[in-house]
Amino acid sequence: MTQREFSDILRKALNGQVPPYVVSENLDYYDSYISEQMGRGRTEEEILDELGDPRLLARTIIDAEGPSGRKKNRRRTVEYENIYENVETQVPGREPSHINKWVVFGILFLILFALCTVLFFTFKTAFSLLFSFHGVWVWAIVLIIIYSLSRRK
Repeated sequence: MTQREFSDILRKALNGQVPPYVVSENLDYYDSYISEQMGRGRTEEEILDELGDPRLLARTIIDAEGPSGRKKNRRRTVEYENIYENVETQVPGREPSHINKWVVFGILFLILFALCTVLFFTFKTAFSLLFSFHGVWVWAIVLIIIYSLSRRK
């Protein structure tokens, strides 16, 4: 079955059972889903096998929408949409990660703060020696070493 055949069967099964906007909304959804998955490297056959029989999907849509076109169970539809979103973002063989980006930023900030604190206390004595009156001798020694190294050739 091709994507076009899938869409035609789904359209025929939905026509007359739900309002036209529901038909077009679902056709657009499945067309974009198939195109997106093909863009990720999957074959059309794999995607259509995963989706299953379009008549069964149509029956599910009709049952969810009811004759008035209003969703009977909006919560269930949201759950299905979330399942599709999670499937698209999961890496095979790994559990999905639900770490908030602010938690990551907080951890990175704490690590950076700890590193700066350690560096500060480690070099505090060296900096105080260099910038005190006694540090003048250290600077003089450093300048003598630099001068002697620059004279070598």
